[in-house]
Amino acid sequence: MAAALFCVAPFLLIAAPFFLAIAIAVDIGEARRDFPKSRLVLMATNYVVLEWIGIGAAGVLWLTTGLGHSVGRPWSQRLHRSIQDWWASSMTSAARRWLGLQFEIENPEVPTEGRVIVAAQHASFFDALLPTFLLRSSGRRPTRHVLKRELGFDPCLGIYGYRQPNHFVDRSSGDGEAELGEIRTLASTAGDAALVIFPEGTFRSAVNPERVFARLAKESPDRNVRLRLKYLLPVRPGGLMALLQGAPNHDVVLVAHKGLEHAGSFRAIADAVPFQSPVRVRLWRIPAATLRADSGNVLEQIDAYWQCMDDWLDTTAPTSD
Repeated sequence: MAAALFCVAPFLLIAAPFFLAIAIAVDIGEARRDFPKSRLVLMATNYVVLEWIGIGAAGVLWLTTGLGHSVGRPWSQRLHRSIQDWWASSMTSAARRWLGLQFEIENPEVPTEGRVIVAAQHASFFDALLPTFLLRSSGRRPTRHVLKRELGFDPCLGIYGYRQPNHFVDRSSGDGEAELGEIRTLASTAGDAALVIFPEGTFRSAVNPERVFARLAKESPDRNVRLRLKYLLPVRPGGLMALLQGAPNHDVVLVAHKGLEHAGSFRAIADAVPFQSPVRVRLWRIPAATLRADSGNVLEQIDAYWQCMDDWLDTTAPTSD
């Protein structure tokens, strides 16, 4: 995939002005003064450029590390992390420039520095950039991610993700205990690194919520009673609990956002562009000591905060310009 995109990218960039001209003509024909289709073409072009640069840099690093033999060395990890940070930051800037995507933190006084597990709401492709945005605001540092394996198909996410300590969950492996063991090991060796997970597992818009809650009622009646979620999916406890077991001294930072719930598919994104309002973000930080003090009911504590997140979403409107 990466090699194919690297070879095809120059031809796509040569063709980009042609596609942009068509998009501009369509936007004018539809009397769209905000030029949504033109913005999407520009975003796609920017994406191809960033992927092309990232893949090329990965090739240079592969040679520099002796065909990958030294990829785990500290200097190599620093270089890979720097390029990955640049890629994520540039992608966020491109989304801001072409699509109007902006994040507005409602309670910036909640700290994100130190040893933290960031557990974020997952409603859109774009909120995958939100934890990086939040963690960079408190200084550059190593970050380890738990992601679904499908995200590794993105060339840069896959190359840099697999070369660094992250875990791509294979949900079709049939060996859940092995997956959880890998996540616990990832956390137990993290040191001061931040850990990131999207504990819902997918977008709410990508599943049938009624089926999800029917399954929850069957498998965990107590959780089904205490969770009255209108906007979120229940936390899938396996991954998050494995992180907490591996990194018991990490605080948990929960992240909710309002404004991306209608951007869960490419079609929905095309309809929403440009975003008219900043995405509102709210944070909750749970100290590790609080979780340890009631270690027998950690999931119940997480669920209580998750319900608070849902209640906030229920009373929050997107910020108007």
